[in-house]
Amino acid sequence: MTATTTDVLVKPDMQAVLSRTHLAHDLHGFLLPVLEAISNAMDGIGARFGEEAKEKGQIHIHIRNPNDPAKLIVSVTDNGIGLTDENYLSFKTPFSGYKLHQRGRGFGRFIAFKVFSRILYSSRYEFFTDEKLRAFRFDIQQEQEFTFQDGGPEFAGTGLCVEYGQPLTNWWDLIRELQPNDIMEAIGSHFLPYFLYRWLPKITIQLDDDPPENITSHFKDVFVQIDSGQFQCEIDGADETLTYSLTRIPRSRQFKSHCLLLSAADRIVGYPRDLTNKLGQPHFLDENSRPYIVIAVVRGDAFERRLNDARTSINLSPKAIETIVSSVSDAIQAKEKGQIDKIKSEQSADLTGALRENPILRLGLRGRSLTDYVAAKPNHWKAEQFVSDLAIERFRATADLTKQITAAASSPADYERRIKDLVDKLDAGKKEALAEYVIHRKNIIALVESARKYQDDGKRAPEDDIHELVFRRFSDNVQTGYFEHNLWLIDDALSFLPYISSDRAMHGKGRKAGDKITDLVFFDDSMVLGDEDGSTLTIVEFKRPSRDDYRFGNVKTDPVLQVIETLEGAIAAGGITRTDGSHMSFAGVVRRFAFIVADLTPSLHKVLKGHDFKNDWNPKMYIRYRDNERIFIQALGYETLLEMAKKRNQAFFSVLLDE
Repeated sequence: MTATTTDVLVKPDMQAVLSRTHLAHDLHGFLLPVLEAISNAMDGIGARFGEEAKEKGQIHIHIRNPNDPAKLIVSVTDNGIGLTDENYLSFKTPFSGYKLHQRGRGFGRFIAFKVFSRILYSSRYEFFTDEKLRAFRFDIQQEQEFTFQDGGPEFAGTGLCVEYGQPLTNWWDLIRELQPNDIMEAIGSHFLPYFLYRWLPKITIQLDDDPPENITSHFKDVFVQIDSGQFQCEIDGADETLTYSLTRIPRSRQFKSHCLLLSAADRIVGYPRDLTNKLGQPHFLDENSRPYIVIAVVRGDAFERRLNDARTSINLSPKAIETIVSSVSDAIQAKEKGQIDKIKSEQSADLTGALRENPILRLGLRGRSLTDYVAAKPNHWKAEQFVSDLAIERFRATADLTKQITAAASSPADYERRIKDLVDKLDAGKKEALAEYVIHRKNIIALVESARKYQDDGKRAPEDDIHELVFRRFSDNVQTGYFEHNLWLIDDALSFLPYISSDRAMHGKGRKAGDKITDLVFFDDSMVLGDEDGSTLTIVEFKRPSRDDYRFGNVKTDPVLQVIETLEGAIAAGGITRTDGSHMSFAGVVRRFAFIVADLTPSLHKVLKGHDFKNDWNPKMYIRYRDNERIFIQALGYETLLEMAKKRNQAFFSVLLDE
């Protein structure tokens, strides 16, 4: 018979395992060994007392020298079953299966070495009718990891005391800033699931010789379940059932905004996920105007299977997280309907104000009531997001209407009836919005006319005032939407260029010493506009109304040279930084345009003639294409600007205002 040979596994290299285990460098990371010790203590208490564990169990946390890293000692003592022979065997076995029925990983005792270098265990346990002691120092850095100690625990009866000391130096700064309330909140929040749907023994915490504080008593009236339920979530291709619990708590340093917490093995795993965007506000106000937040705790078997060995995270895909966040947010909104109604009411009021200023946006509602439209949009949206969305919807609605008009025009015999049908679809709100927008344009023209006249002090308004009316200075169209500017005064086509920047430096920041280009480009009352591929670049240069001190050939007094130098500087810079921090390239510019908007005073006439500008086809507008710089420049006065704007809008003024 052939002899059979066998072999055994080499035990895991726990130092190597720990080196690959990440622990966040924050209060939760620092307290994780303590939290694991508390968790193990509850298991020992449950094993000893069974159904009476809640009433008879006790866990005491003692922190000595809490802000002195060199002397800090943290101990966790319980009155559980103690470190019996069976428990000790499991303790000695890395990744033991002993705690699988308790949904543990058998790795918690090793995590402590990510924070502390000195760890002592002291236990009293029963062996039949005898009491036995077991005390040792545990150190995975040593070849023999267990060094047994004489004596036993200081407490009476069975139980276990774990003592941590000599924290690693990378934690020292955090230790010096430890606050008692933060420690207590961190422990309470970690065991939030126990408060909501399980049990907790009496847990006390003591700093130095101060009186102990009862954590369980402190939080039992705070962490109260107000709602619970289940929902389905697809995780890795399988439908999983997840359970949620909701609680309301006063806003605190630990919990500043509504959040989602994931629970596995009945502990909070990972970090809170902020629900502010979903719910619309970081916190709500109760009937006494005190801020409170809603916390959702979600658990499920799927989390238990995906919990990492260090119990610091759950392996979930972004899609699964998104589904969980949406489902939980829906549950909170149903529970907090009154608060959500207030948010929607405030949104409706903000949007009403925005529509008052930009009435044509009502076309974007597409027949919906304002209330229905707001109800379907995210709770965190402000007026800016609504305006942007309605602008897009308005253009879509306009495109749809254009298609219908085109179809109607293709059938002359049926044209009149079909146009009437289209007009009938324009409800009173849309017609009112159109009228308001026409009045808005008329008022803008009147304001520009007023800015050209003498002011109360006998002086004319600076060009800044007119610039501000046309397009807000020091901004761009990342910040400024279509209905917030009045580029139609110059040319409607300018409104639709992909990027518009007004009085801003190429680097996107404030003007600095040495910014030679920006001194003439963006901070000399200019606007720069360019399309995304850099194929077209347009300059608009404003000058003070009635200015008459222009001089040919001097870049400081010659607006033609100014726009040329501006364009060349912009092209040389290669692009511009938007207000959102992104960069837009001006590479490959092949078309260059410039507008000089200034009253055509005698000195400006002379400068333009000197540059060989022509005004043959319209004496109120000078034009010139310069071959060397490949730039087409138009110079027009404010009077001409207003005259052309009035003509483009005259049909509207005539129909709606009887002018």
